[in-house]
Amino acid sequence: MILLIERVVAVFLVVVGLSYLVQGLVWKNLVQELLKNKTWLMLWSLLFLPWGLVIVLGHNIWLPSWQVMITILGWWVTIKCVLYLLLPNWSNFINSWQDEFLQRYIQIAGVIVAGLGGIIIYLTI
Repeated sequence: MILLIERVVAVFLVVVGLSYLVQGLVWKNLVQELLKNKTWLMLWSLLFLPWGLVIVLGHNIWLPSWQVMITILGWWVTIKCVLYLLLPNWSNFINSWQDEFLQRYIQIAGVIVAGLGGIIIYLTI
């Protein structure tokens, strides 16, 4: 089960990271739309909360190894979704970001996310 979670997370990260790089403008527009319409933000959180919970409940490994990255990611996703569901205005600071900064942020995140996914794929083979 743990290996399955690691591999699913790794492939997900690679695909999403590449999507950030290739479709940065679309992701920027999505982020802006989600922040404008809190209903969509809550729906988005409801879709991702189970993903975070599966990782937290099925891969809660706190050992000094690379596997702790998966656990931290699971907790990060879970906490972020809970914050969006309970306090949807906590992310309003992003509204003040310039369009160019937000798009650049997404592109940099794409490199990091895809790279992290690639590393995890390598470590799980």
